[in-house]
Amino acid sequence: MDDGKVLYGSHEGVQVLRFLGHITYTLAPAVSRFVDRLFSGAPLTGFVIDLREALSVDSTSLGLLARIANRMRERGGRRVTIISDQEDINEILLNMGFDHVFDIVGNSAAPIGEAQPLPIEPADQGILGRTVLEAHRTLMALNERNRSQFADVVSLLEQQGADGRPHTP
Repeated sequence: MDDGKVLYGSHEGVQVLRFLGHITYTLAPAVSRFVDRLFSGAPLTGFVIDLREALSVDSTSLGLLARIANRMRERGGRRVTIISDQEDINEILLNMGFDHVFDIVGNSAAPIGEAQPLPIEPADQGILGRTVLEAHRTLMALNERNRSQFADVVSLLEQQGADGRPHTP
């Protein structure tokens, strides 16, 4: 189960994303598309992110999770709940300031409903680059510590044209 995988489901209007294995930037475009579809529909009752079976979560994926929290807040929804019982992942979540925008719980019997694997289609380099850039911009916006930690990454991605704009030396 080393390769990352995402399952989704819903239970009584609460959307659930369950991450398994190593969650890396390669999953980001598919997760981003899925989340965009969810938020373009009817208002969401709630959102749960289950990280109990995640082995690692990279910064791009963390940025996507922060984006989910922002979109729920913008729509006047409840805070997103993250379920994580792993010390190393919890430490990362706290260091990123996620405890200020998420409800983080150690364990929960949150039902996922009929869990289905999120379809992961390969994304072209332009979409992947834009997704990675936007995720890191979202992380930067969470707090000053993240801003200084990811400023160089965002600057480099912008210089490389990851946002879809032509590169100018």
